[in-house]
Amino acid sequence: MDGTRALLVCLVLLSLTVIGIGSAAETGTFPVPVETIQPPANQSIGVQVDQMGSTITATFRGGFGQNLLKSLQITVTSSDGKTQTKNLGWATGDTVTFTGTGCGDQVTGTAVYMDGIEYPFLNEVIPSVPGICSTDYKVVVDPCEEIAASPALKPDPIEEIPGNKSVAIQANVDIRTITVEYRGGFGQNIIKSLKVTRYAPDGTTETKDLGTTTGSTVTFVASNNCMERIGADVAFMDGTQYHFYDKVLHISRTS
Repeated sequence: MDGTRALLVCLVLLSLTVIGIGSAAETGTFPVPVETIQPPANQSIGVQVDQMGSTITATFRGGFGQNLLKSLQITVTSSDGKTQTKNLGWATGDTVTFTGTGCGDQVTGTAVYMDGIEYPFLNEVIPSVPGICSTDYKVVVDPCEEIAASPALKPDPIEEIPGNKSVAIQANVDIRTITVEYRGGFGQNIIKSLKVTRYAPDGTTETKDLGTTTGSTVTFVASNNCMERIGADVAFMDGTQYHFYDKVLHISRTS
């Protein structure tokens, strides 16, 4: 049917990747970056998304997990950052409708089961509708696009540490504070030094010594509200050393 697009989300065995979902207004990007997590096959559900003009309809189509659901939310995000979220019932045939823009709206869905586990199972950008999407419709511009292109944010290759000398750290972001924690490992008692470096997009760096007692931490204040790169290097008493950690962290834009 012209102007209509139907999608049946059949939840089968797919690769599982943990994610966070935010609105375009929060991330500054569109479509909102989303990686889906599908429920196990014995908890599968089906949702069909249709578009007629600027009207978007989501319909529940059943599945093995139908009677195990606690809630089912569908969100429509437009490229100007506006979002609409509604609860979809899970009786077969239940529907929710949204007034979209016709300009390639994004439809996402999250299923919460009675055991408390959430699955962001749906992520689709539906086509623009000719004659409905106005030519002056403005897409959100990502304020972090220029920062993301900085060569300083390109991670260096990681060197693999032998299993008998393993080192584990964890980096977390809270508003604009980056905390790196030492989490132990088989090499804990033979470490000579463990250094963590913050790489800013402007090329400046800041290095701190991380203790080797499990739970010890170092903190950095982010140089911007978009992203920073964190790297870690370990040197052992036998003279070997490894650049074993190097990741770009996304900083909160709410500060």
